[in-house]
Amino acid sequence: MVDRSAMANCEKNQADVIIEVKSGQAGFPHSLESIPQAPKSLFCSGRLPSRPRVALVGSRNTDEYGRRMAYELGAGLAAAKVCVVSGGAGGVDTAALEGCLLNDGIPIAVLGTGIDQVYPAANRELFNQIAARGALVSEYPCGTPGRPANFANRNRIVSGLSDGVVVVRAAKKSGSLITARQAIKQGRLLMAVPGQANDSLSYGVHNLIRSGAILVESTEDILKALSITDARQQSLELPQKPQDLQEDEQLLFDQLQKGSSSIDTLSMQAGLSSATVAAVLLQMEMRGLVVQKPGMIYSLAG
Repeated sequence: MVDRSAMANCEKNQADVIIEVKSGQAGFPHSLESIPQAPKSLFCSGRLPSRPRVALVGSRNTDEYGRRMAYELGAGLAAAKVCVVSGGAGGVDTAALEGCLLNDGIPIAVLGTGIDQVYPAANRELFNQIAARGALVSEYPCGTPGRPANFANRNRIVSGLSDGVVVVRAAKKSGSLITARQAIKQGRLLMAVPGQANDSLSYGVHNLIRSGAILVESTEDILKALSITDARQQSLELPQKPQDLQEDEQLLFDQLQKGSSSIDTLSMQAGLSSATVAAVLLQMEMRGLVVQKPGMIYSLAG
């Protein structure tokens, strides 16, 4: 994600520092570079996560069931050492991010305003906590107010930053369905939480499931769908490291022994560029050392 010096600066000053990372420069998220209408730059306040990322999105005007499911999934993903990505709006977004914070997770909220703006106003304290533990991200410079088009546009970044997208609650014309469509365009794994029949907030998610989205009832469903190793249940029987690995291959092999991971995460952990990681993974995949899972997640073969 961001370069090491910038990241250290974020960690030291937390929300007091806003960093701009431009496309094509070191530190710009690899997962965003190839999406349609990729942002030219990102503004970040806080500490960007170096771990698998899953987006939890849904209706702003959700019900108690939606808030509970979003909260539990956010908490469960945090416990499994998976970053929770969301939009920072009310309803499902807020509940998912609060659940992530409950379990000392690393949340990332993608805003439709400048980072210095708080929308909705009720989320001021939540945004402060996110900047302190994770990151606030926006493609809009400071001072940019909330506009309807901005919130629709930011959805492509929510899905683009994530390995998979889970829609928790969605009415027929829910904005979270925009994120779902972006996920499909970007090749991200799409998942959805079922609801009660004939419930207006179930209409959108049930249509997604009918169209092929993976049904999600628990955190374990998400981890299984994305082939993410739960940090709480990692096996002690690790694949044996081949003796003929090149230096960069050894670095990636060592990281993948800790669990499945994305290119962005491996880039940060191994200290290599995203382009180098992608090239080395391809070589290792051709040799049968690694396998690529849905959502551009890589794991050791066998």
